Amino acid sequence: MSISQNKMNKWLLRIGVSILLLVFAGLIVLGYSYFIEPRLLTLKKAELKIPRWSKSLDGFKVVAISDIHAGSNGVTEKRLDELVENANAQKPDLIVLLGDFISERNSGGSGLKIPVEKIAKKLAGFRAKYGVFAVIGNHDWWYDEKKITLELEKNGIEVLENRVKEIRVNGEVINLWGIEDYWKKHRVPTVQSYDLIQNKINIIALTHNPDSLLKAPNEISTMIAGHSHGGQIKFPFYGAYPFVNDGRFMEGEAIVDGKHVFVTTGVGTSGPPIRFRVPPEIAVLELYSE
Repeated sequence: MSISQNKMNKWLLRIGVSILLLVFAGLIVLGYSYFIEPRLLTLKKAELKIPRWSKSLDGFKVVAISDIHAGSNGVTEKRLDELVENANAQKPDLIVLLGDFISERNSGGSGLKIPVEKIAKKLAGFRAKYGVFAVIGNHDWWYDEKKITLELEKNGIEVLENRVKEIRVNGEVINLWGIEDYWKKHRVPTVQSYDLIQNKINIIALTHNPDSLLKAPNEISTMIAGHSHGGQIKFPFYGAYPFVNDGRFMEGEAIVDGKHVFVTTGVGTSGPPIRFRVPPEIAVLELYSE
């Protein structure tokens, strides 16, 4: 065998080994993304300094949970119990559930992986000093918004759909403003809800899709939303790709045009049943005057 042929064989061997290593690494990442990370549960704690917020309300604690997608990879009935247990352990002033409670069996939406009735009964265990409130997500209204709303409210979870709920705390009023999912009509309705708030301070806007911030009034103190799933996959060097919303609203706090929003990456999965470097989370937020 000639020297050149020997060198060629060595290069081919190196290339073959490299390909095998890449395939092996890819399988490890895929296995982790499917079997391990979707079954993790993290607490994401943040202190938010927000405008038009009364100092007497400093330290007000909100637990935010979004995109449960019950029945999706890792989100078993046991996981629903874990959400309730972990949220209650934070001793929150408020628990807000930000939509997409369900997971369809197929893209046609015919049937759910876990029935709405069972999901709502599991979530009935949430406890917060000033109540548990919810908004509706795109998967919820695609499936059956009325049914999901009915089941949640039967189990003590008040659904705010373009409504304001006043909460009195330390002599102050907190205005919880529930906004319909942005994908419904690509709008943020204010008539008969926001416009009726007399003193426009201490406004927490709750909605599923954070893109609503772009059309929300300037006077809100903060918006809390979900929907993004944090992209579900955070690519090395690149980060997460914004598949379903504005790339500025992927996770955590963002400020756009002077308006604040906090986006939680949620619990379940939609589309690919995987999570990579974006583990399921419960957001624990403490609000402070800016």
